[in-house]
Amino acid sequence: MTKFSIEAKVGFFVVIGILILAYMSMKVGKLKYGPDQGYTVYAYFDSAEGLVEGVSVEIAGVDVGEVAEIGLENGKAKVVLQLNPDVTVTTDTQAAVRTKGVLGDKYVELILGSEKAPPLKSGQRIRRTVSPTSIDTLFQQLSAIGEDVQKLTGSLSNVLGGEAGQTSLQVIIDNLRELTVTLNKTVQKNRENIDRTLDNFSVFSGDLRDISSSNKEALADIVINFREASQQLRDTVLAFNQITDKINRGEGTVGRLINDEETVDSMNQTLVALKQISEKINRGEGTIGRLINDEETVDNVNQTLTNVNDFLEKEQRFQTYLDYRGEYLFDSEDMKSYLSLRIQPKEDKYYLLQVVDDPAGKKEETVITTTESGTTTTKVIEEVEKDELKFSAQIAKRYYDLGLRGGLFESTGGVGADYYFFDDRLVLSLEAFDFDPDDNPHLKFKADYTPFHYLYITGGVDDFVSEDGDESVFVGMGLHFSDQDLKTLLSGAPIPQ
Repeated sequence: MTKFSIEAKVGFFVVIGILILAYMSMKVGKLKYGPDQGYTVYAYFDSAEGLVEGVSVEIAGVDVGEVAEIGLENGKAKVVLQLNPDVTVTTDTQAAVRTKGVLGDKYVELILGSEKAPPLKSGQRIRRTVSPTSIDTLFQQLSAIGEDVQKLTGSLSNVLGGEAGQTSLQVIIDNLRELTVTLNKTVQKNRENIDRTLDNFSVFSGDLRDISSSNKEALADIVINFREASQQLRDTVLAFNQITDKINRGEGTVGRLINDEETVDSMNQTLVALKQISEKINRGEGTIGRLINDEETVDNVNQTLTNVNDFLEKEQRFQTYLDYRGEYLFDSEDMKSYLSLRIQPKEDKYYLLQVVDDPAGKKEETVITTTESGTTTTKVIEEVEKDELKFSAQIAKRYYDLGLRGGLFESTGGVGADYYFFDDRLVLSLEAFDFDPDDNPHLKFKADYTPFHYLYITGGVDDFVSEDGDESVFVGMGLHFSDQDLKTLLSGAPIPQ
């Protein structure tokens, strides 16, 4: 069996000790080997005094990284932080230089922001920072406080020194003792009232907390509005002060009116003249005086104004409407167009004038009768004029939601009925015209719906009892404008130069 010499054993234990010492040094000194893990972010501080590379970066007291680099950039300390890969910080995170204990080492603390904020990526900047307070500044503040305390003690020594000061101090102490005794008796007598008051205040504070917690946004809006209102009030007071200064200097119309004696004299003369005129009017002198004091003149003026109002009301009730409607006939695959002018002198009565462009045209039949060798032959020739327009002229009367029409329908006599729904937004109509004894009348049913002020949609069935196969389903839309709408459109339209 091979035996190790004493030197080999000692050397083996020395090597083991060196390895353990190196491992402990790496753990204690936080030495790293291999590539860096995690990611880096950086922040700017007004001062990085006492902060060294390699110190820890903590979140809520937990070590999440270390300070990788400290440098100077544009007069500020740039601190690069190496964070662990499992740590996520957001763009509204705050970085602060803290001290462990009173005189401990410096480290960087990260205060996380909102979870909804986007996360910081490697190489990005933490914009919210808090720089450390230097020891020199702290000592200066403590020195200033010590000087103030020294002055205070000196003042107390001057006031309370000597027999007079001791006597005054004894009087003050006696008064305080009597005050505490009296206060204790008062509290004992009113303990129940005090307890009740404290209970009420506790309930009130709870209610106030509930109200503030449930209305945080409203309270924030109130504070913002109050701040804006105070700013506007400040601006208004400043503007008012500027105006008063101008008036006092005699600037502007009001300033000249107040400071210019000639202007003041003119105003006084004007007031005197107005007073004389008002006295004449009160005495019934002049045209205006008779107009105001003569009852017959006043009655005539009132009657005239009444007649004018009646005339204006009639003019306002008299309205004119311009309408265009296009209907697409599915069976013939043609477009039928209507251009209408509706004159409405009253709410329940109107006249309708209409020009119709019908793709079916106007049909005319010519009957030719011939007699040859005692035999009579009758020949019917039907002609269709495609480009000829048709005309309508109707009078309508409305009874509540039902309207009746009669007159000329597409160049033939006819009647129609309309029923109104939903404040006239939906209208159902049935028309019957072209009463030919040899053919069925032309019947048309349609529904008009107005979703917008100027636009409406139409649809229905045209000539649905035709014997010649002219029936067709149609849909379409139209535009209608009142005279007031046309005035508004024309007045707002630019005039070409």
